[in-house]
Amino acid sequence: MRLQYVLPLFFLLIATHINAQKEAAIWYFGENAGLDFNSGTPVALTDGQINTREGCATISDTNGNLLFYTDGVTVWNRNHLIMPNGTDLKGDISSTQSAIIVPKSDEPNVFFLFTVDEAGGPNGLQYSVVDMNLDGGMGDITAQKEIPLISPVSEKVTAVAHANGQGVWVITRSYGGNSYYSFLVDASGVNTVPVVTNIGPSLPLGEYTTLGYMKTSPDGKFLVSLTDNDAQVDLMRFNAATGTLSDHISLKGFFDANRIAAGNRPYGGEFSPNGKVLYIATRYNLSQFDLSTYDQNTIIASGLVLKSREFYYKGALQMGIDGKIYEAIRYYGYLNAINNPNVLGVGCDYQVDAVSLGPSGKGILGLPPFISSFFYVGIEAENLCLGDTTEFKIDVSEPITAISWDFGDGNTSTTENPSHTYSSAGDYTVSVTVTTASDSTMETKDITISEIPVATILGDITGCIIQNTYNIDLYSFNSSVLDTQDPANFSVNYFLSQTDADTNMNPLENTHSFPMGTTPVYIRVSNKNNIDCYTTTQFNIIARQSPVIDTVSDWTVCDDDTDGVYTFDLSQKNNEIFNGQDETIFELLYFASQTDADAGTNALPFSYTNTTAMEEIFFRFQNSTYPTCYRTGSFMVAVNAGVLANTPNDMEVCDTDNDGFFTFQLSNTETEIVGTQNAASLSISYHNSLADAESNTAPLPDSFTNTTAYGQTIYARVQNVSDPTCYETTSFELIVNDTPIIQEVTGWTVCDTDNNGSYSFIFNEKDQEILGGQNPSDFSLRYFETQTDADLSQNEITGPYENTSNPQTVFYRLENVSSTVCYVTESFDIEVFDTPFALSPAPIVLCDTNDNGLQMIDLTQKNIEILGTQDEADFNVRYFTDRSDAENNTNAINATSYANTQTQETLYARVERIGLEYCSAITSLELIINPLPRPVLEERYVICPDSPTLLIDGGAFDSWSWKNSDGIEISDLREFNVEELGEYELTVTQNLNGITCENSIRFEVLSSGAPETMTVETNGFSDQIEVRVSVTGTGPFEYSVDGEIFQSSNTFIVFPGMYTVFVRDMLECRTLSQEIVAMGYQKFFSPNGDGVHDNWNIIGAGLFPNAQLYIYDRYGKLLKQLSPQGLGWDGTYSGQLMPSSDYWFRFLYDEEKVYSGHFTLKR
Repeated sequence: MRLQYVLPLFFLLIATHINAQKEAAIWYFGENAGLDFNSGTPVALTDGQINTREGCATISDTNGNLLFYTDGVTVWNRNHLIMPNGTDLKGDISSTQSAIIVPKSDEPNVFFLFTVDEAGGPNGLQYSVVDMNLDGGMGDITAQKEIPLISPVSEKVTAVAHANGQGVWVITRSYGGNSYYSFLVDASGVNTVPVVTNIGPSLPLGEYTTLGYMKTSPDGKFLVSLTDNDAQVDLMRFNAATGTLSDHISLKGFFDANRIAAGNRPYGGEFSPNGKVLYIATRYNLSQFDLSTYDQNTIIASGLVLKSREFYYKGALQMGIDGKIYEAIRYYGYLNAINNPNVLGVGCDYQVDAVSLGPSGKGILGLPPFISSFFYVGIEAENLCLGDTTEFKIDVSEPITAISWDFGDGNTSTTENPSHTYSSAGDYTVSVTVTTASDSTMETKDITISEIPVATILGDITGCIIQNTYNIDLYSFNSSVLDTQDPANFSVNYFLSQTDADTNMNPLENTHSFPMGTTPVYIRVSNKNNIDCYTTTQFNIIARQSPVIDTVSDWTVCDDDTDGVYTFDLSQKNNEIFNGQDETIFELLYFASQTDADAGTNALPFSYTNTTAMEEIFFRFQNSTYPTCYRTGSFMVAVNAGVLANTPNDMEVCDTDNDGFFTFQLSNTETEIVGTQNAASLSISYHNSLADAESNTAPLPDSFTNTTAYGQTIYARVQNVSDPTCYETTSFELIVNDTPIIQEVTGWTVCDTDNNGSYSFIFNEKDQEILGGQNPSDFSLRYFETQTDADLSQNEITGPYENTSNPQTVFYRLENVSSTVCYVTESFDIEVFDTPFALSPAPIVLCDTNDNGLQMIDLTQKNIEILGTQDEADFNVRYFTDRSDAENNTNAINATSYANTQTQETLYARVERIGLEYCSAITSLELIINPLPRPVLEERYVICPDSPTLLIDGGAFDSWSWKNSDGIEISDLREFNVEELGEYELTVTQNLNGITCENSIRFEVLSSGAPETMTVETNGFSDQIEVRVSVTGTGPFEYSVDGEIFQSSNTFIVFPGMYTVFVRDMLECRTLSQEIVAMGYQKFFSPNGDGVHDNWNIIGAGLFPNAQLYIYDRYGKLLKQLSPQGLGWDGTYSGQLMPSSDYWFRFLYDEEKVYSGHFTLKR
């Protein structure tokens, strides 16, 4: 007896919830995408409000009517409106499995909505309760909202029925680590204390280590957890009675070995309905694994990549209630499908773009998850083709005491694993009632018995082909193979072997290329509802080689004996027609008609004599072994008369650019060459050599430029158009003559020394200009009085020529000495001008406004004076600094902006006729720069208390103008008595060299107070003394202790010594001084004999000759009594050096004054 120890859950759950799959009949996911599975075929829904990158969940009632759906954050009711309390849940649209919905087992209108935060977020796994009795039956979340269970967790959650059939396990995985948490949901609600299993590898923390689905198998035996970033696939056994996991297997090795770029990251996973096959979607691959033997190496070895589509980013896998598994593709309007997921290998029928999501819907990454047990059916049926023996099995966890099968067609059985043969195709509902020691229940399953199609036998297909392959549209035979069978129900495929046909592997494409010879082809006709229901047959494709023909040239011969007939050897055409094809395979026959060629009768002999001047010969090119594989063609044979080539005149031209080359139209000689012959029957070609003309190679173009300068021989070939062998040659010359080139010839103007308007011209002086660079030996040049004489080459001017008018035009003719027809004529003008004169202008006198003796001068102001009555438009006036430069017309200066270098200069002006420079006259021009008058004044005058009046002398000039700061003139006298303080300006003028120049100078008049008395105080008795000065009088004042550096402060810090203190007003009207002594002492001394600070004394004490100075050590012992008038203390006591230390002194001076202090001796 076959016993499969499946947990009791599945037997009991299915018995209780026969229609439980309908709860998964409606899906909403991705970008406004949705599907309805109620009809048995998924139909696109366009009314969904969801827009989620990944996680989502949907639930329907047991009849397949939508109840509500969510993205883990927002909940929509069946009318696609947000539930009143259905917002701000703690899932996330970017969490892989952001939500799953679990019904409450004892209250059909109450559901537990579980949410999962993204990337190990703080909200972790939570649940909320949805009561469908709320909001008028539309449903709403109760006060039990966002109840935390565990945090943080990975983006994974799955649900599967408990083994007792009364509860559901909700399972998640820890964020990092290797902990799995199983929460039991039953009639009591959610048990918040999970069953924890630590198993498999620990995952590192990180956003991408949380990505990837977790799924349980429909029978509750297995759990798989996918980790996107680490390519980790963890497969484990699941105990639905205890919620624990065991027997970990890692499939990571398979994905590491089948990497496509970054595409080996596992994301979507799903089990087959029977729980024996696992499917994993990575970014670009879909892989299948056989779980029938639970062994890591065996499972990895069974791995098969079903489809690899790089750049098609795969997402979730989810089973539908139709038993198919669907696959999401990121931002794509279709889902892929696995149509037979229980079948291993390609027989699982993976279909790309299987389901359209409508005009606006797009899948992204996620699909809605459901309780895995929704999709478990305990009954298994195999061999579902009409005529096969169908075998049935039932999964039960306890020993069976009684069993009863109903096959849905009126037949029954009490055998545990019965077999049954159906008499007709169709849909049947199979039921089984099972009794065990603990319970008795019934389970049903719908099955379809499909017809086995008939494959009509085809005859062999034979074809004649010209290539090495025979291309046939195999699927054009489908209607013949199916005969009367409906192609909507049956499919036809073609294969190259019986094995491929039986396994449905490697079907041939619609149009297949078959090699030469015989190829067996196997036909498989399959029932589309069940491709395992099929029939095969076989036929042959026979490909036979047919020859290829190209266009065959006509055959024309030249009749050299004028009888009009010719004996042709037709075999001479064989090579042309065969064109390299194998002569052992093909043969060639010639015929007088197309009919004979098609029939292959009345073949002509190879030696054939024409009967008319032009005839058509037909040929048959055929396979020697299979003569029915043939091609036909034809060509013309003609007998033509001979030809004559007349010699034309040479072609001679005048060269326009004188390079010796010219483009000739060679065809202009054709009329002369053809003569009286029929031009239509002849063709003429031109060649560079006689050899080329004879061999009819390298013909020249009609528009031909000679390749040898100035002359070249051309050979003409005249041939019969029907027979190129009928030809004759001739030749002629191409001659290129240089054409004279007209140069730019200037007019000839002369200066008339006697001003009578006439001049004797020698025209040969213009020869070189007219010739330019042309060789005078190649051309002749003559001069004429009129254009007509030049054109007719008559009345040439010879010798000196005196003009007859002024101005006058003279004509010339320049012609090629080798060809007088190659000539040009042109003219130039002659004109006689009077000699100009230059008048002496007045000097240019300017004031030195720049105050440097230099000016920028426009000399052209003198042009009119220099030209006098001469027209300025006819003459140039140029200026020079040197007369020789003016005479030689070199180094002219800039007349409009001349900068002088001296205050007095003589310049020279040259008047010359425009266009005739040597016709000129010269004069001189004086340039004078007057210095500006310079009054001698100080910038500042001060009125001091000691001299209160101020009289200023303006100097010896022609005029004076004294102005105050407002610009008002207050005096025009030479001397100015200042009465007010302020700023003034003096302007003076002086006439020199005929012009008056002026200059202005500004000055300021100030007043100042002065110090009257001063006193000086010294403060402090140390190495730095403060000196403070007090002064009376009108300030402000400035102070100094050395008479050189003054400051505004009246306080100084000085070293002890004698000083002279000064005080003065700011404008230095008066200075007072006083000598002082700043008495003090050094803070330290170092009597080491180096001449620096070797003695210590009171500085400034010399002013007090009677003063006494006493030196003490730190204990008050008197060490030295001395007079300050001496050198001071040398740091000894009774001839002994005193140590480094502080010492005290007592200084008595100015009778009763005493000062005490201390200083330091340093050694």
